[in-house]
Amino acid sequence: MNLSISRKMLYKVIAGILLIAVTFIVYSIRQSGEDVIWIDEGEARTNYQNPQEEIIAEDEPMVASFIVIDVSGEVMVPSVYTLSDGARVYEAVDAAGGLTENADTRNTNLAAILSDGMKLYIPSKKEVEEEEKQTGETPGSRYINGSTSQSAAASGGSKAGLININTANSAELQKLPGVGPVTADKIISYRNEYGEFKAIEELMNVSGIGEKTFAKLKNTITAE
Repeated sequence: MNLSISRKMLYKVIAGILLIAVTFIVYSIRQSGEDVIWIDEGEARTNYQNPQEEIIAEDEPMVASFIVIDVSGEVMVPSVYTLSDGARVYEAVDAAGGLTENADTRNTNLAAILSDGMKLYIPSKKEVEEEEKQTGETPGSRYINGSTSQSAAASGGSKAGLININTANSAELQKLPGVGPVTADKIISYRNEYGEFKAIEELMNVSGIGEKTFAKLKNTITAE
């Protein structure tokens, strides 16, 4: 009988201790100001996966677009530069270290938009003066690409009615005897790859232009 009473008392004591412990824990948490949130294991797994997918989607890199420009003439560091698509002439000049003291930009459109593969040439004051004496025109800035040519010196026309093979665009080159759209594009591609022609005879280095074709057009071209 006494043993039974002792066991009952023991159970009551243990239950009382547990109740006190739980009460103390709950009270401590409330005092700290922290909220207790019970999360189901399945829910936690789902909530973990979804944000991860969103993060991956947000971190996808943006594809940037660039153009490559050949800058030469009266700039501090003539070279080939990579610029952002839509860059303007003044940005190419800045990339090349700026203008030299001898640069002449009176007829240069510094706000013009550049395109990929373009050659930008900034003339010197001496070049402008000599050009003015010879033709009465000012060269300005020179662009050479597949189909664009700007300013007086950059146009295909030249003194004495000759076509300048270093600056003429596709339409102007097609005015030459025996030169069609395909050959004109080959001339421009060769010029962009190897630079300006030093002499008109170098035109025979272009695929499709042999001695016979050159003989027909040699008196109509110049390589200034």
